[in-house]
Amino acid sequence: MKTEKWLMQIIAILFLAQLGLVQAQFDDDEFPGESEEVLCIPESLATPYDAFYNPETPQNEIKKWYSFGSEYYKNKNYESALPYLWKVFINDTGKYGKLAIKKVANSYFTLQVVDSTLIACYRGLERYPDHANLHYYAGYLQDNLGKFRCAIPNYEKLVEGKPDEKSYLEKLAFLYYKDKNEKAVEIQKRLVDLDLKNSDYQKTYILYITHFFGDPLEALRQAYKNDPENIDMALSYGKTAFDQGEYRESIDPLSAVMANDPKNVEAHKYRAMSLEGLEQYNAAIADYKNILEVEPDNAEIMCAIASDYKDLNQFSKGMYWTGKALQAKSGYGLAYITRAELYEACVAHCQDKEDRGRKYDDGLVYQKAYNSYAKAAKDPAYKADARKRMNSLKGVLPTEEEKFMNQNRKTLKLQCFTSWIK
Repeated sequence: MKTEKWLMQIIAILFLAQLGLVQAQFDDDEFPGESEEVLCIPESLATPYDAFYNPETPQNEIKKWYSFGSEYYKNKNYESALPYLWKVFINDTGKYGKLAIKKVANSYFTLQVVDSTLIACYRGLERYPDHANLHYYAGYLQDNLGKFRCAIPNYEKLVEGKPDEKSYLEKLAFLYYKDKNEKAVEIQKRLVDLDLKNSDYQKTYILYITHFFGDPLEALRQAYKNDPENIDMALSYGKTAFDQGEYRESIDPLSAVMANDPKNVEAHKYRAMSLEGLEQYNAAIADYKNILEVEPDNAEIMCAIASDYKDLNQFSKGMYWTGKALQAKSGYGLAYITRAELYEACVAHCQDKEDRGRKYDDGLVYQKAYNSYAKAAKDPAYKADARKRMNSLKGVLPTEEEKFMNQNRKTLKLQCFTSWIK
Protein backbone atom coordinates (compact mmCIF):
# COMPACT_ATOMS: atom_id res chain seq x y z
CA MET A 1 0.00 0.00 0.00
CA LYS A 2 1.24 3.49 -0.80
CA THR A 3 0.04 4.94 2.49
CA GLU A 4 2.40 4.01 5.28
CA LYS A 5 0.80 1.44 7.58
CA TRP A 6 1.99 3.12 10.74
CA LEU A 7 0.38 6.40 9.73
CA MET A 8 -2.92 4.68 8.96
CA GLN A 9 -2.91 2.93 12.29
CA ILE A 10 -2.18 6.08 14.25
CA ILE A 11 -4.91 8.00 12.47
CA ALA A 12 -7.43 5.20 12.90
CA ILE A 13 -6.71 4.82 16.60
CA LEU A 14 -7.04 8.53 17.14
CA PHE A 15 -10.42 8.90 15.50
CA LEU A 16 -11.78 5.67 16.93
CA ALA A 17 -10.64 6.77 20.38
CA GLN A 18 -12.42 10.09 19.92
CA LEU A 19 -15.62 8.20 19.17
CA GLY A 20 -15.08 5.94 22.16
CA LEU A 21 -14.99 2.94 19.87
CA VAL A 22 -11.52 1.49 20.37
CA GLN A 23 -11.89 -2.10 21.51
CA ALA A 24 -10.07 -2.90 24.75
CA GLN A 25 -7.69 -5.82 24.84
CA PHE A 26 -8.74 -8.91 26.73
CA ASP A 27 -6.79 -11.91 28.01
CA ASP A 28 -7.53 -15.52 27.21
CA ASP A 29 -11.31 -16.12 26.96
CA GLU A 30 -12.39 -12.76 28.30
CA PHE A 31 -13.34 -11.42 24.91
CA PRO A 32 -16.80 -9.90 24.63
CA GLY A 33 -19.18 -11.97 22.60
CA GLU A 34 -20.87 -10.58 19.56
CA SER A 35 -24.61 -10.67 19.16
CA GLU A 36 -25.84 -12.89 16.38
CA GLU A 37 -27.59 -9.79 15.01
CA VAL A 38 -24.42 -7.76 14.48
CA LEU A 39 -24.40 -6.28 10.99
CA CYS A 40 -21.02 -6.20 9.29
CA ILE A 41 -22.07 -4.35 6.15
CA PRO A 42 -23.87 -1.02 6.61
CA GLU A 43 -27.64 -1.32 6.04
CA SER A 44 -27.39 1.11 3.14
CA LEU A 45 -24.45 1.57 0.81
CA ALA A 46 -26.14 4.36 -1.11
CA THR A 47 -24.33 7.68 -1.52
CA PRO A 48 -25.39 11.07 -2.97
CA TYR A 49 -22.89 10.45 -5.75
CA ASP A 50 -25.01 7.62 -7.15
CA ALA A 51 -27.07 10.31 -8.84
CA PHE A 52 -24.15 10.91 -11.22
CA TYR A 53 -24.41 7.46 -12.75
CA ASN A 54 -24.65 7.68 -16.51
CA PRO A 55 -23.93 4.64 -18.64
CA GLU A 56 -23.28 6.97 -21.59
CA THR A 57 -20.36 8.74 -19.83
CA PRO A 58 -17.47 8.98 -22.29
CA GLN A 59 -14.14 7.49 -21.25
CA ASN A 60 -12.32 10.78 -21.72
CA GLU A 61 -14.69 12.39 -19.17
CA ILE A 62 -13.91 9.62 -16.68
CA LYS A 63 -10.19 10.15 -17.24
CA LYS A 64 -10.61 13.87 -16.68
CA TRP A 65 -12.50 13.32 -13.39
CA TYR A 66 -9.85 10.87 -12.28
CA SER A 67 -7.07 13.35 -13.12
CA PHE A 68 -8.75 16.15 -11.14
CA GLY A 69 -9.52 13.87 -8.21
CA SER A 70 -6.03 12.44 -8.12
CA GLU A 71 -4.47 15.90 -8.14
CA TYR A 72 -6.55 16.99 -5.15
CA TYR A 73 -5.82 13.66 -3.45
CA LYS A 74 -2.09 14.02 -4.01
CA ASN A 75 -2.21 17.42 -2.33
CA LYS A 76 -4.23 15.96 0.57
CA ASN A 77 -7.28 18.05 -0.29
CA TYR A 78 -9.53 15.07 0.26
CA GLU A 79 -12.83 16.94 0.46
CA SER A 80 -12.27 18.31 -3.04
CA ALA A 81 -11.00 14.99 -4.35
CA LEU A 82 -13.97 12.89 -3.21
CA PRO A 83 -16.67 14.12 -5.66
CA TYR A 84 -14.44 13.46 -8.66
CA LEU A 85 -13.25 10.07 -7.43
CA TRP A 86 -16.77 8.95 -6.55
CA LYS A 87 -18.02 9.88 -10.02
CA VAL A 88 -15.19 7.85 -11.52
CA PHE A 89 -16.11 4.80 -9.45
CA ILE A 90 -19.85 5.18 -10.14
CA ASN A 91 -19.31 5.29 -13.89
CA ASP A 92 -16.30 3.07 -14.52
CA THR A 93 -15.99 -0.63 -13.74
CA GLY A 94 -12.45 -0.91 -15.04
CA LYS A 95 -9.08 0.14 -13.78
CA TYR A 96 -10.03 3.76 -13.10
CA GLY A 97 -12.95 2.70 -10.95
CA LYS A 98 -10.70 0.36 -8.99
CA LEU A 99 -8.06 3.02 -8.43
CA ALA A 100 -10.67 5.62 -7.55
CA ILE A 101 -12.45 3.60 -4.84
CA LYS A 102 -9.12 2.88 -3.16
CA LYS A 103 -8.47 6.62 -2.92
CA VAL A 104 -12.03 7.26 -1.78
CA ALA A 105 -11.67 4.77 1.08
CA ASN A 106 -8.29 6.15 2.10
CA SER A 107 -9.62 9.73 1.97
CA TYR A 108 -12.44 8.92 4.39
CA PHE A 109 -10.07 6.90 6.55
CA THR A 110 -7.68 9.84 6.78
CA LEU A 111 -10.55 12.25 7.42
CA GLN A 112 -11.62 10.02 10.32
CA VAL A 113 -15.08 9.28 8.96
CA VAL A 114 -15.80 5.70 9.97
CA ASP A 115 -19.20 5.11 8.36
CA SER A 116 -18.19 6.55 5.00
CA THR A 117 -14.95 4.54 5.02
CA LEU A 118 -16.92 1.33 5.50
CA ILE A 119 -19.45 2.27 2.83
CA ALA A 120 -16.63 2.93 0.39
CA CYS A 121 -14.96 -0.37 1.29
CA TYR A 122 -18.05 -2.51 0.89
CA ARG A 123 -19.17 -0.72 -2.27
CA GLY A 124 -15.76 -1.40 -3.72
CA LEU A 125 -15.67 -5.00 -2.55
CA GLU A 126 -18.98 -5.73 -4.27
CA ARG A 127 -17.24 -5.02 -7.53
CA TYR A 128 -13.63 -5.88 -6.69
CA PRO A 129 -13.85 -8.71 -4.10
CA ASP A 130 -10.08 -9.19 -3.97
CA HIS A 131 -9.16 -5.52 -3.44
CA ALA A 132 -6.49 -5.76 -0.71
CA ASN A 133 -6.62 -2.11 0.34
CA LEU A 134 -10.36 -2.22 0.91
CA HIS A 135 -10.10 -5.44 2.89
CA TYR A 136 -7.40 -3.87 5.02
CA TYR A 137 -9.43 -0.76 5.89
CA ALA A 138 -12.61 -2.76 6.50
CA GLY A 139 -10.88 -5.42 8.60
CA TYR A 140 -8.94 -2.92 10.64
CA LEU A 141 -12.00 -0.79 11.39
CA GLN A 142 -14.30 -3.73 12.15
CA ASP A 143 -11.79 -5.16 14.59
CA ASN A 144 -11.34 -1.85 16.39
CA LEU A 145 -15.10 -1.28 16.43
CA GLY A 146 -15.38 -4.49 18.45
CA LYS A 147 -16.88 -6.46 15.55
CA PHE A 148 -13.98 -8.88 15.36
CA ARG A 149 -16.04 -11.54 13.61
CA CYS A 150 -16.80 -9.03 10.86
CA ALA A 151 -13.06 -8.46 10.48
CA ILE A 152 -12.23 -12.14 9.97
CA PRO A 153 -13.34 -12.43 6.28
CA ASN A 154 -11.28 -9.36 5.43
CA TYR A 155 -8.12 -10.73 7.01
CA GLU A 156 -8.77 -14.11 5.41
CA LYS A 157 -8.72 -12.38 2.04
CA LEU A 158 -5.57 -10.47 2.95
CA VAL A 159 -3.83 -13.72 3.92
CA GLU A 160 -5.08 -15.36 0.75
CA GLY A 161 -3.48 -12.59 -1.30
CA LYS A 162 -0.26 -12.44 0.72
CA PRO A 163 0.17 -15.79 2.47
CA ASP A 164 3.59 -14.87 3.87
CA GLU A 165 2.67 -11.44 5.27
CA LYS A 166 3.33 -11.89 8.98
CA SER A 167 1.22 -8.96 10.18
CA TYR A 168 -1.86 -10.39 8.43
CA LEU A 169 -1.22 -13.87 9.77
CA GLU A 170 -0.73 -12.58 13.32
CA LYS A 171 -4.00 -10.68 13.20
CA LEU A 172 -5.97 -13.51 11.63
CA ALA A 173 -4.66 -16.05 14.16
CA PHE A 174 -5.63 -13.76 17.02
CA LEU A 175 -9.07 -13.09 15.55
CA TYR A 176 -9.66 -16.83 15.25
CA TYR A 177 -8.50 -17.20 18.84
CA LYS A 178 -10.98 -14.56 19.98
CA ASP A 179 -13.67 -16.32 17.99
CA LYS A 180 -12.81 -19.63 19.70
CA ASN A 181 -11.93 -21.07 16.31
CA GLU A 182 -9.31 -23.84 16.20
CA LYS A 183 -8.01 -22.39 12.92
CA ALA A 184 -5.94 -20.09 15.16
CA VAL A 185 -3.54 -23.00 15.70
CA GLU A 186 -3.11 -23.64 11.98
CA ILE A 187 -2.45 -19.97 11.17
CA GLN A 188 -0.05 -19.54 14.09
CA LYS A 189 1.84 -22.64 12.91
CA ARG A 190 2.35 -20.89 9.57
CA LEU A 191 3.94 -17.99 11.43
CA VAL A 192 6.22 -20.38 13.30
CA ASP A 193 7.30 -21.94 10.00
CA LEU A 194 7.98 -18.51 8.50
CA ASP A 195 10.20 -17.42 11.38
CA LEU A 196 11.60 -20.42 13.22
CA LYS A 197 13.72 -18.29 15.54
CA ASN A 198 10.85 -16.11 16.74
CA SER A 199 10.25 -17.27 20.30
CA ASP A 200 7.08 -15.17 20.60
CA TYR A 201 5.52 -17.06 17.70
CA GLN A 202 6.48 -20.34 19.39
CA LYS A 203 5.00 -19.30 22.73
CA THR A 204 1.78 -18.11 21.14
CA TYR A 205 1.53 -21.34 19.18
CA ILE A 206 1.80 -23.38 22.38
CA LEU A 207 -0.72 -21.06 24.05
CA TYR A 208 -3.23 -21.66 21.25
CA ILE A 209 -2.64 -25.40 21.30
CA THR A 210 -3.14 -25.50 25.06
CA HIS A 211 -6.24 -23.33 24.84
CA PHE A 212 -7.98 -25.46 22.22
CA PHE A 213 -6.66 -28.93 22.94
CA GLY A 214 -5.73 -28.81 26.62
CA ASP A 215 -2.48 -30.73 27.11
CA PRO A 216 0.00 -29.41 24.54
CA LEU A 217 2.11 -32.56 24.56
CA GLU A 218 -0.10 -34.55 22.22
CA ALA A 219 -0.28 -31.66 19.75
CA LEU A 220 3.48 -31.16 19.88
CA ARG A 221 4.01 -34.90 19.49
CA GLN A 222 1.93 -34.87 16.32
CA ALA A 223 3.56 -31.68 15.05
CA TYR A 224 7.00 -33.23 15.50
CA LYS A 225 5.89 -36.40 13.76
CA ASN A 226 4.61 -34.36 10.82
CA ASP A 227 7.65 -32.12 10.61
CA PRO A 228 10.70 -33.64 12.35
CA GLU A 229 12.98 -31.18 10.56
CA ASN A 230 11.41 -28.24 12.40
CA ILE A 231 14.10 -27.77 15.03
CA ASP A 232 12.28 -25.16 17.09
CA MET A 233 9.21 -27.36 17.25
CA ALA A 234 11.35 -30.35 18.24
CA LEU A 235 12.88 -28.30 21.04
CA SER A 236 9.44 -27.23 22.28
CA TYR A 237 8.28 -30.85 22.18
CA GLY A 238 11.34 -32.10 24.05
CA LYS A 239 11.10 -29.41 26.72
CA THR A 240 7.38 -29.97 27.21
CA ALA A 241 7.88 -33.72 27.54
CA PHE A 242 10.56 -33.08 30.16
CA ASP A 243 8.36 -30.64 32.06
CA GLN A 244 5.64 -33.29 32.22
CA GLY A 245 8.04 -35.93 33.50
CA GLU A 246 8.04 -37.85 30.21
CA TYR A 247 11.82 -38.14 30.24
CA ARG A 248 12.12 -41.01 27.81
CA GLU A 249 9.85 -39.29 25.29
CA SER A 250 11.90 -36.09 25.46
CA ILE A 251 15.13 -37.78 24.33
CA ASP A 252 14.32 -38.24 20.63
CA PRO A 253 13.26 -34.66 19.77
CA LEU A 254 16.08 -33.17 21.84
CA SER A 255 18.57 -35.48 20.11
CA ALA A 256 17.20 -34.32 16.76
CA VAL A 257 17.86 -30.72 17.75
CA MET A 258 21.41 -31.54 18.79
CA ALA A 259 22.07 -33.43 15.57
CA ASN A 260 21.14 -30.34 13.56
CA ASP A 261 22.63 -27.83 15.97
CA PRO A 262 25.45 -29.44 18.02
CA LYS A 263 26.01 -26.21 19.97
CA ASN A 264 22.41 -25.79 21.09
CA VAL A 265 22.97 -25.40 24.83
CA GLU A 266 19.28 -25.58 25.72
CA ALA A 267 18.81 -28.94 23.98
CA HIS A 268 21.91 -30.39 25.69
CA LYS A 269 20.73 -29.16 29.08
CA TYR A 270 17.20 -30.55 28.76
CA ARG A 271 18.44 -33.87 27.44
CA ALA A 272 20.91 -34.09 30.30
CA MET A 273 18.14 -33.44 32.82
CA SER A 274 15.94 -36.04 31.12
CA LEU A 275 18.80 -38.54 31.32
CA GLU A 276 19.12 -37.75 35.01
CA GLY A 277 15.43 -38.50 35.38
CA LEU A 278 16.14 -41.87 33.80
CA GLU A 279 19.14 -42.32 36.16
CA GLN A 280 21.54 -42.37 33.20
CA TYR A 281 24.05 -40.14 34.93
CA ASN A 282 27.11 -40.86 32.79
CA ALA A 283 25.19 -39.91 29.65
CA ALA A 284 23.95 -36.77 31.37
CA ILE A 285 27.50 -35.84 32.31
CA ALA A 286 28.54 -36.21 28.67
CA ASP A 287 25.84 -33.75 27.62
CA TYR A 288 26.85 -31.28 30.31
CA LYS A 289 30.48 -31.49 29.21
CA ASN A 290 29.36 -30.71 25.66
CA ILE A 291 27.78 -27.53 27.01
CA LEU A 292 31.12 -26.56 28.55
CA GLU A 293 32.71 -26.74 25.11
CA VAL A 294 30.39 -23.89 24.14
CA GLU A 295 30.31 -22.12 27.53
CA PRO A 296 33.57 -23.09 29.27
CA ASP A 297 32.94 -20.87 32.31
CA ASN A 298 29.40 -22.04 33.04
CA ALA A 299 29.67 -22.73 36.79
CA GLU A 300 26.07 -23.92 37.04
CA ILE A 301 26.76 -26.73 34.57
CA MET A 302 29.91 -27.69 36.49
CA CYS A 303 27.76 -28.06 39.60
CA ALA A 304 25.31 -30.23 37.66
CA ILE A 305 28.20 -32.51 36.68
CA ALA A 306 29.32 -32.69 40.31
CA SER A 307 25.79 -33.59 41.38
CA ASP A 308 25.67 -36.44 38.84
CA TYR A 309 28.97 -37.80 40.12
CA LYS A 310 27.41 -37.70 43.60
CA ASP A 311 24.56 -39.89 42.36
CA LEU A 312 27.20 -42.27 40.93
CA ASN A 313 28.94 -42.32 44.35
CA GLN A 314 32.04 -40.92 42.66
CA PHE A 315 32.58 -38.29 45.31
CA SER A 316 36.16 -37.30 44.49
CA LYS A 317 35.13 -36.45 40.91
CA GLY A 318 32.21 -34.48 42.25
CA MET A 319 34.55 -32.53 44.53
CA TYR A 320 36.81 -31.79 41.56
CA TRP A 321 33.93 -30.21 39.65
CA THR A 322 32.78 -28.09 42.58
CA GLY A 323 36.34 -26.80 42.69
CA LYS A 324 36.16 -26.00 38.97
CA ALA A 325 32.88 -24.15 39.56
CA LEU A 326 34.44 -22.02 42.31
CA GLN A 327 37.38 -21.23 40.06
CA ALA A 328 34.97 -20.06 37.38
CA LYS A 329 32.78 -18.15 39.84
CA SER A 330 34.37 -17.27 43.15
CA GLY A 331 32.07 -17.50 46.17
CA TYR A 332 29.35 -19.24 44.13
CA GLY A 333 26.71 -20.45 46.59
CA LEU A 334 25.51 -23.33 44.44
CA ALA A 335 29.02 -24.80 44.31
CA TYR A 336 29.24 -24.83 48.10
CA ILE A 337 25.76 -26.35 48.38
CA THR A 338 26.68 -29.07 45.90
CA ARG A 339 29.88 -29.76 47.81
CA ALA A 340 27.91 -30.08 51.06
CA GLU A 341 25.54 -32.51 49.34
CA LEU A 342 28.56 -34.62 48.37
CA TYR A 343 29.58 -34.85 52.02
CA GLU A 344 26.07 -35.77 53.12
CA ALA A 345 25.62 -38.38 50.41
CA CYS A 346 28.97 -39.94 51.24
CA VAL A 347 27.93 -40.51 54.87
CA ALA A 348 24.83 -42.42 53.79
CA HIS A 349 26.84 -44.35 51.18
CA CYS A 350 29.52 -45.40 53.66
CA GLN A 351 27.02 -46.46 56.31
CA ASP A 352 25.18 -48.57 53.75
CA LYS A 353 28.35 -49.99 52.23
CA GLU A 354 29.77 -50.97 55.62
CA ASP A 355 26.36 -51.99 56.97
CA ARG A 356 26.85 -50.00 60.14
CA GLY A 357 25.33 -47.34 62.32
CA ARG A 358 26.63 -43.90 63.16
CA LYS A 359 30.29 -43.38 63.98
CA TYR A 360 32.20 -40.32 65.11
CA ASP A 361 33.66 -39.80 61.62
CA ASP A 362 30.13 -39.43 60.26
CA GLY A 363 29.63 -36.41 62.51
CA LEU A 364 32.92 -34.92 61.32
CA VAL A 365 31.83 -35.24 57.69
CA TYR A 366 28.47 -33.70 58.52
CA GLN A 367 30.42 -30.83 60.10
CA LYS A 368 32.21 -30.33 56.80
CA ALA A 369 28.83 -30.21 55.04
CA TYR A 370 27.59 -27.70 57.62
CA ASN A 371 30.65 -25.51 57.09
CA SER A 372 30.17 -25.66 53.32
CA TYR A 373 26.55 -24.54 53.70
CA ALA A 374 27.80 -21.69 55.87
CA LYS A 375 30.01 -20.54 53.00
CA ALA A 376 27.05 -20.82 50.61
CA ALA A 377 25.03 -18.57 52.92
CA LYS A 378 27.43 -15.72 52.10
CA ASP A 379 26.02 -15.70 48.56
CA PRO A 380 22.78 -13.68 48.75
CA ALA A 381 21.20 -15.78 46.01
CA TYR A 382 21.54 -18.95 48.11
CA LYS A 383 21.48 -17.56 51.64
CA ALA A 384 17.97 -18.71 52.58
CA ASP A 385 18.40 -22.23 51.20
CA ALA A 386 21.83 -22.63 52.82
CA ARG A 387 20.58 -21.55 56.25
CA LYS A 388 17.68 -23.96 56.02
CA ARG A 389 20.05 -26.81 55.25
CA MET A 390 22.39 -25.80 58.08
CA ASN A 391 19.50 -26.04 60.54
CA SER A 392 18.60 -29.51 59.26
CA LEU A 393 22.15 -30.75 60.04
CA LYS A 394 22.38 -29.55 63.62
CA GLY A 395 21.04 -32.84 64.94
CA VAL A 396 23.78 -34.93 63.31
CA LEU A 397 26.84 -32.80 64.11
CA PRO A 398 29.36 -34.25 66.60
CA THR A 399 27.97 -34.08 70.14
CA GLU A 400 30.01 -32.91 73.12
CA GLU A 401 30.06 -36.48 74.42
CA GLU A 402 31.39 -37.77 71.08
CA LYS A 403 34.08 -35.11 71.06
CA PHE A 404 35.13 -36.01 74.60
CA MET A 405 35.20 -39.73 73.90
CA ASN A 406 37.34 -39.13 70.78
CA GLN A 407 39.65 -36.58 72.44
CA ASN A 408 38.16 -33.88 70.19
CA ARG A 409 39.74 -35.47 67.16
CA LYS A 410 39.41 -33.38 63.97
CA THR A 411 40.91 -35.75 61.40
CA LEU A 412 39.07 -38.55 59.68
CA LYS A 413 40.10 -42.18 60.10
CA LEU A 414 37.59 -44.24 58.18
CA GLN A 415 38.99 -45.26 54.77
CA CYS A 416 35.60 -44.71 53.11
CA PHE A 417 36.08 -41.00 53.84
CA THR A 418 39.83 -40.57 53.69
CA SER A 419 39.92 -42.02 50.16
CA TRP A 420 38.60 -38.73 48.84
CA ILE A 421 38.26 -36.12 51.64
CA LYS A 422 41.52 -34.33 52.25
